[in-house]
Amino acid sequence: MRLRHKRDDLSWEEFVAAYERYIYLLIRGMKMGHHDAEDLVQGVMLAIWQKIPEFEYNPDRSKFRTWICRITRNKVVDYIRSSTSESNMINNYVLEESSLPEIEQLAENEWKAHVTDKAWDNIKENFQSNSLECFSMLKQGKSVENIAKKLEISESSVYVYSKRVKDRLIREIRMLDEMWT
Repeated sequence: MRLRHKRDDLSWEEFVAAYERYIYLLIRGMKMGHHDAEDLVQGVMLAIWQKIPEFEYNPDRSKFRTWICRITRNKVVDYIRSSTSESNMINNYVLEESSLPEIEQLAENEWKAHVTDKAWDNIKENFQSNSLECFSMLKQGKSVENIAKKLEISESSVYVYSKRVKDRLIREIRMLDEMWT
């Protein structure tokens, strides 16, 4: 809302920090190459900048990121249609065959991954390495017994350390998701 009404540099910088990587991942998920995706991100950002004053947020209709997803999809489709390369013609076929709900599901999955990655980056400096290793190894499916032996800590410490990281990560994900939605 700040970006829509103020259009100031700080609001735009915060928007870019929150959404640029997500838009890039969404474009890559649409089978675009790295360099094309980087170029398309700039086009999507420009389109958002131009259209944001007209955007009416209605959470009952859709999420803000659904609007971003549609702008992104339209920019990718426009790019593919304007390109004559064989690989882009193949991408065009793939996009034409993909329904908007499929792309929106891709967008939702990318959003969850994006928010989780950002949350992890935000919290990891707040924990000692043992806590982070416990959490990571448990997520990898390693047994509590093996983790305890490897880190030379008690099994109960493995549970405690991992739970602290998990709880903090969940809070951070919720906070970011609420802040960016």
